[in-house]
Amino acid sequence: MFLFSIGRRIRLVVFTAIAAAACLACGTLFLVVLSPRQALEARRIERMPALDAATLASVPSGEAVLVTGRLVDNALLARDRFVAYSLEEWIVAPANHATPDAKPSGSWQKVEFVVPALVLNAGGGTVTTLGTSDVSLSGSLHEETIYSNAYRGAEDVGGKWVPAGSQRYRGFFNGDVITVLGKKASTGEIIPEQLYAGDRVAFVESKREAARGLLTAGLCLIGLAPLVLAGGVLAAVLGRWR
Repeated sequence: MFLFSIGRRIRLVVFTAIAAAACLACGTLFLVVLSPRQALEARRIERMPALDAATLASVPSGEAVLVTGRLVDNALLARDRFVAYSLEEWIVAPANHATPDAKPSGSWQKVEFVVPALVLNAGGGTVTTLGTSDVSLSGSLHEETIYSNAYRGAEDVGGKWVPAGSQRYRGFFNGDVITVLGKKASTGEIIPEQLYAGDRVAFVESKREAARGLLTAGLCLIGLAPLVLAGGVLAAVLGRWR
């Protein structure tokens, strides 16, 4: 057996140092920026007054508002059910033949996003949100997948084989209870920033769960960084050609 060349050892150490630095940087970002941001958002939402149609009318334009209501009398836009939705397509990348036992990989990519003006019943009155593409949909969204007849495909994160070109709708139906976070428009409607499928309590809890998840991920990545570096250094020092 031959010892690793000096150049190969150095490259291995440099590569693992870069990988360790990336773990440390991502972990710090999660821990210091993203997790606190979600926690602050949860506290902000929890402290905001719960508005209905009557109390919303007295709020000055430009103010942040939070309204929970039930979607009613909205036009059906897709699949005769969705009143606001995101449409994604399953895109499959071929397997890397240079890697043994490699499999095709797939990912859902957004191809259409439709959020029109929506009507809610909130406290017995009507609240309207303005149509926009600059809004996030979250919570317990309705989901419907239309599978294609393609021969090619790939497994999703749950291990289910999905043919290429399949489409997935995710969004809201009439009758859903949603929580709207946004700003009061000068015309009286709400300019939505976030639309959550669920009530205010669930919305706050989802933000807290996100904060906890980011905190845990950040700690794991920071803890992984020295292990990656140590493993690379040991491999460089002790490694041999076979």
